[in-house]
Amino acid sequence: MKKLGGEMAPAVVIACFLLAGHGMAIDSLGHFGSVAATPYGLTAPGPAEGQGAFAGWNITYTVPPGWQVAQTLGRTQILSSQTEAGVIFLGAGAYRNAQEAIADLSLAYQTMNLKAMPIEQPQQTTVAGLQAVVATYVSQDQYGRTVQGRFISVFTPHGTGLNMLAMTTPEQMPKLKSTLERMAATVQASPPAVNNQAVAALAGNWIFYSGSTGGGNRVTGGTSNTYEESLVLDGRGNFRWQSSASVSADASGYSGSAGQATNNADQGTYTVIGTSLIFRGTKGQLIVDFELQGNRLVVAGKTYGRS
Repeated sequence: MKKLGGEMAPAVVIACFLLAGHGMAIDSLGHFGSVAATPYGLTAPGPAEGQGAFAGWNITYTVPPGWQVAQTLGRTQILSSQTEAGVIFLGAGAYRNAQEAIADLSLAYQTMNLKAMPIEQPQQTTVAGLQAVVATYVSQDQYGRTVQGRFISVFTPHGTGLNMLAMTTPEQMPKLKSTLERMAATVQASPPAVNNQAVAALAGNWIFYSGSTGGGNRVTGGTSNTYEESLVLDGRGNFRWQSSASVSADASGYSGSAGQATNNADQGTYTVIGTSLIFRGTKGQLIVDFELQGNRLVVAGKTYGRS
């Protein structure tokens, strides 16, 4: 498990929670930073007073008294309070078990180079009759101050779940932990709504390419590296993905060159729920928010072109 960083009471320092691709950040004054491109099909109806909801996922919860949904970024919601120190992050996902929920959490940590150490290891439990996993993490902010994070993931009977992380100082954690647990007990869900129109609209062979070359001289020669991904979506919920990378070097003034190539591949199914594109392949599950603009597909900060 990587380490999660943040500053609380009231400032927060964390980026891209549960999103691995949102481009969200909160600075040391607790202000929300820039957001990546708006995902395909994004709608943001305002929830009723005291009620929080995830469109498409059909997951609802009760916002605790004194708290409000400060910002919604794709499938992530950020709750803040004027009366209680800390912040609460919520993220809906296609979580069928604890491993998938924690894997999504870990992916976000890795993307942002954040580190967290568990002081309470993940444990299976039930919350208001629903299966759940709970854990507590400790970390340090950029000033070296200790921050704690209480994590709860609640699993619905419909193959979905809600990840929740409350962060504050160790002194304030008992109160915030209690708030989080009361909120978790209000989670309700119905079957998610698959966006079949988006599934069909994504059909095509999508290519991502990056490369660079470095000039040299008679002694050092030159270098080049390339990376390419091919993502084939059939418009009916099946995908094939492969990647290739190569690095080469050429000693111009001498005879000889060196190179190395690597390849990777996966296949499986995909679907769209709410603002999220969900892949289930032989290597596991990946959930990302995305933007579709004609023949351009933006996923997790990468721009693919339809060939």
